[in-house]
Amino acid sequence: MDKRASKRWRSHLRMAKLFDRSQRFLVECRILDLSATGARLKPQSDRPLPLDLHLHDELMDISKRATIVWIGKGEIGIRFTPEPEASR
Repeated sequence: MDKRASKRWRSHLRMAKLFDRSQRFLVECRILDLSATGARLKPQSDRPLPLDLHLHDELMDISKRATIVWIGKGEIGIRFTPEPEASR
């Protein structure tokens, strides 16, 4: 049974880039599934990744903060997290 909170869409041809919280490039990846709350990605490398990162969708030209929630079979699952509010 699917436990997702949001409907997902397949997007096999979309490429994205992963960055760490300091905006340093980590790896390119293919977006396999995308929803309002997260995504399933296929990184182009098996290098270790931090749990907290940013996904930059090149097609949509947007960047979303995310947390890795699962890793397996050359793919990762991420959940989008809200941006912290700017300190005053």
